[in-house]
Amino acid sequence: MILIDTFYILLSILILPFLTRYIFKSEYMKLLKHRFVPDIKYIKKKRIWIHAVSVGEIKSIKSLIKHLRNTYNNQIVLSVTTPAGYAFAKKEYKNIEVINSPFDFSFVVKKFIENINPEILILNELEVWPNWISITNNNKIPILLINGRISDIAFVRYKKYIFLFKKFLNMIDFFLVQSEISKKKFSQLGIPDYKIEICGNIKADEAFKASSKLPSHQEIYNFLKIKTPQKKVITLASSHSSDEKILIPIINKIKKAFSLIIVPRHLTRIHKIEKELKYNHIKYKIWSKCKGIDINNNVLIFDEIGYLFNIFDITDIVFMGGTFNKKIGGHNLYEPAVLGKLIIGGPCYNNFPDIGKELFENSTYLLINNSQELFETITNIEKYNFYNNGKKAIKSILKQRGSTKCILKHIQNLRKY
Repeated sequence: MILIDTFYILLSILILPFLTRYIFKSEYMKLLKHRFVPDIKYIKKKRIWIHAVSVGEIKSIKSLIKHLRNTYNNQIVLSVTTPAGYAFAKKEYKNIEVINSPFDFSFVVKKFIENINPEILILNELEVWPNWISITNNNKIPILLINGRISDIAFVRYKKYIFLFKKFLNMIDFFLVQSEISKKKFSQLGIPDYKIEICGNIKADEAFKASSKLPSHQEIYNFLKIKTPQKKVITLASSHSSDEKILIPIINKIKKAFSLIIVPRHLTRIHKIEKELKYNHIKYKIWSKCKGIDINNNVLIFDEIGYLFNIFDITDIVFMGGTFNKKIGGHNLYEPAVLGKLIIGGPCYNNFPDIGKELFENSTYLLINNSQELFETITNIEKYNFYNNGKKAIKSILKQRGSTKCILKHIQNLRKY
């Protein structure tokens, strides 16, 4: 722990000059404080500690948290990493404690564990923080990894430095992974097979749950401040610059036949999207700045977190963001697929390799590589049977259900220790 802390201190000194533009802002100072000092008070009764990184992971555990609250008498603590994730979690989960996750200094982690007093730590997907894992393990607190996966890029990094990571990975009591591919990767990192079980993807369960609670189309139109679209709607979902560079150049060519919605992954990039739209002489409206929006003649830029699933429901074609950059690896394919939407995207869906491959093979994920291919696909979109393709997409997601039940079983097993 001393070696790890020394490494973190040296690293902090090295990157400090690059952080000066942020650390003097009040919101960042508050974030820093609560990642060093837990914003939660000790209680004698044991808590269930769940950790999720950002908005996508936080949304995926909604049903799990509900089941835990209904099943056990423990308080639940949800720690999150990103500022956007923290803001979303505070809004979404009113009945549980939401805190910022600890920096991985040993003295910080010890204080968090002391205040939270967890009987179990549940990690959503995979983050290997040596002090956090080792101190939790030393305190005989079981650690359960759920929805486990390792991206191709991360897997190469873990393999390269396996001599550093193997010890800490083996301190995790059990790994519930998304697929056979994920299981093989964890096995190759030295995790014994008896510690790994394929549990599917919890995002499939959450997508089905959310699809049963959607508001009416009219309610969605009212919230978006638009009238019923007169044309098919294309939504660019969770967009990054690499996706916008594909779509924006062809908008003027397709706008007579399609209405367009852009939902950026990071709201801080709104001004960059505006700049690109202006450069291409495209009319647009920003949702938060307008009382009413003519979506038939303007691109709608939606600038709020947490409403994308509802937007999918009034969308005909989803252009999935993050699929043109392997480091990003694409975003949640379960949500548009469970609603039977036709999905267009790039070759980089490595965050969702199994469902991405299946959707591609049954032609419900149309793969394109550039603006010209996107234009050709969209202008010939009528050759696709939306209804039949939608049924195939939903069938693909059905096969992935059951993860929540599997996770709850293992939580119960570990709580007996």
